[in-house]
Amino acid sequence: MGLPPHYPSAAIVAVERPTRKDQALAFIAAYLTRTGISPSIGEIAANLGVGPTRAKALVHRLAKERAIERAPGAQRAISIPGLFDQLVIDRLRQDGWTVDRDVMVGACPQGHLPLVAILEHIADPDDGGDHAGSDG
Repeated sequence: MGLPPHYPSAAIVAVERPTRKDQALAFIAAYLTRTGISPSIGEIAANLGVGPTRAKALVHRLAKERAIERAPGAQRAISIPGLFDQLVIDRLRQDGWTVDRDVMVGACPQGHLPLVAILEHIADPDDGGDHAGSDG
């Protein structure tokens, strides 16, 4: 029994390889996670099998797309926004905590209500006296 007429005779499966940019970002994230410092351009180039000029261009493109942040003029100053937060969340989950990143703490919904009036101290009847303003 053959395939129905609307199916191609040979299925073409395209396997997407990560781009060099994606590979660079993954390497930077792994390096930061493992060592706590950012990799050098030379280390990025060596890991990707490209030259330093190409590695620098990839880092520049990642910075332009805001996938990474760089401190101008500093060596090993690449960071990934949110990476530390993600590592903390992952660790909490490993330790059995339930973490819901989707819940954002924002402004209080009652922010438009008027402030509560400031009240003077009302003495506790069980205390036996008024401490506000008494001289003793």
